[in-house]
Amino acid sequence: PSCFVTTFRNNLENELPADCEQYPPGVVSSALEMADFFIAQAPKPVILLGQKYDYFDRRGLESAYNDIKYFYSIIKAPKKNIELFIGPEGHGYSVHNQEAMVEFFCKHAKMKPVKVEKTEILDEKDLYATPEGNVIKAGSKPIFEMIAEKADKLAENRKKFGPEALRRRLIKLLNLVNLDFIPYYRILRPTNIEGRTYAKYAIETETNIQSIMKKRMDKPQYSYSLDVEETVHLYLPHLSSEEDLMNDPLAISLRDSHQLYSLDVRGLGESMPEDLDQFLQPYGMDYMFHGYYILLGCSYIGHRVNDVLATIRLLINEGAKEIHLYGRGQGAILALFAGVIEKRLASVTIKNAPLSFDSWVHAPIVLWPSANFLKGVLKEFDLPDCMDAIKDKLTVIEPWGVDMKPIS
Repeated sequence: PSCFVTTFRNNLENELPADCEQYPPGVVSSALEMADFFIAQAPKPVILLGQKYDYFDRRGLESAYNDIKYFYSIIKAPKKNIELFIGPEGHGYSVHNQEAMVEFFCKHAKMKPVKVEKTEILDEKDLYATPEGNVIKAGSKPIFEMIAEKADKLAENRKKFGPEALRRRLIKLLNLVNLDFIPYYRILRPTNIEGRTYAKYAIETETNIQSIMKKRMDKPQYSYSLDVEETVHLYLPHLSSEEDLMNDPLAISLRDSHQLYSLDVRGLGESMPEDLDQFLQPYGMDYMFHGYYILLGCSYIGHRVNDVLATIRLLINEGAKEIHLYGRGQGAILALFAGVIEKRLASVTIKNAPLSFDSWVHAPIVLWPSANFLKGVLKEFDLPDCMDAIKDKLTVIEPWGVDMKPIS
């Protein structure tokens, strides 16, 4: 292994995302580290290669090496079976690493060391494994077609669940627990958006996790307490409450007609880990957070739904008798799931929601952030089943396609 091995913690703390196949589900929750994959094949020879200026933290590489070396010593493996080499360059398989690898291989093959010759750069076409250098043109099936075929088979075998059975399965897929918990909240300083005053609250939906709720105030002097009306309108944005309250027609109409509540769940709005214009990049922080929830064996979108449900319970506990829930884009998916689970909602309105996960798996490229993909959902049900379960109180406005644009 060259220029990859470190620790999951180092990658997280250094805000370094990894490819999707490098997020094995439940690995961290099973108390495993990268070093354990090499310990599992002990006492076979292994050399760990790194670079001094690699973005994969060399401290984690050294930690992994020490763990493997210690285990090899316990089982009395030959000392030569585990080595570490750190080259003098940045990320890449430099000649220094190549030489270290060849020397290590020769040692264990009982061969004399072989000098690494200067690399010969071959013409691209000489490297083609197929006539045109494209496996699809050569007759291979694209992976999205394989996924679509599997999804079709799952759809054929799915049972139709009633609302209560669907609710139970959704709760399980989202990894939701403690659905009676009433969160503690802090009253923050009010904020101003386009000349309007909003009270602001930090709702502790989980230990050390805060969702930020705003409430438009007719009387700014009342912004330092949480006084909940009997009828509440709660809005979940696509990316940011402030952004939607300034630019989205639905949010603006609700803002102007009600003392509207809006909620930024974890990772969105005020807790967004990056600038708004960078949020949708493929290898952004949201993608990385989703990956770490997978490593922890749980669901990022599940915890976002938990933020919504906990906030609803808080509002009910503080006096709300009738709650109307609205969601746009990513918030629409959260609102739909919350609507299936929380029976006390008076109505659910979703704008710019996807019409199905099935449409996503039949497309070559989907632009929705990966956190919105609920693991295992198509084995059980799809979004139309959720919509059908609450059809008597559901309103759907301007659905979006796989490109997060209105369906024409």
